[in-house]
Amino acid sequence: MGRDDFTGRATKRTGALAARSAACRDLIVNELALTTANRFLQPYTRKIILHLTQVIQINPGGAAQAIHRDRLAWGKYLPKDIEPQLNTIWALTDFSAENGATQCVPGSHKWSWARQPKPEEIVQAEMPKGSVFFYTGSVLHSGGANTSENMRMGINLTYCLGWLRQEENQYLSCPPSIAKDFDPSASGFARLYPGRVCLGLLQ
Repeated sequence: MGRDDFTGRATKRTGALAARSAACRDLIVNELALTTANRFLQPYTRKIILHLTQVIQINPGGAAQAIHRDRLAWGKYLPKDIEPQLNTIWALTDFSAENGATQCVPGSHKWSWARQPKPEEIVQAEMPKGSVFFYTGSVLHSGGANTSENMRMGINLTYCLGWLRQEENQYLSCPPSIAKDFDPSASGFARLYPGRVCLGLLQ
């Protein structure tokens, strides 16, 4: 479970999914996700890399996370007009307002850093199991409060500019004994090349 209010004291997180889950490897290189990430980030980089892989399980009683921008992983050093990342959340269970569906603030990627959302500006990404929610690193968002009796589980897969450091170091999180069996011709796990994501696994 999380060790503070931000990570969620009733929220369980599991990373290094490329090493742990063959099914997740398929999601990482999903054609829609990769194409979208490449096109969105293309103005700012020649290549993209995998930034973070994480299962997030919000258990009953979990409080809402503080609204934040994921791009602040790099502080405020990047110019505001550069978008550093594109994120996906894949629903492994139904996402509802009651069980903690992701909160987001549409349009907040254009706001000043200081502006905080009003309650009526916050919406939730309610969606059935199997859906995927896309949002940028500049969008204000957070995990919602789980007031239901069931856990809410999703997979957070995030892509970023190839010249940034990853939040989850893919060079270390997946050992060569696993990475050697990835199929670079079909799955996009090869070293950097156009239209694919580099996990840093095969270097």
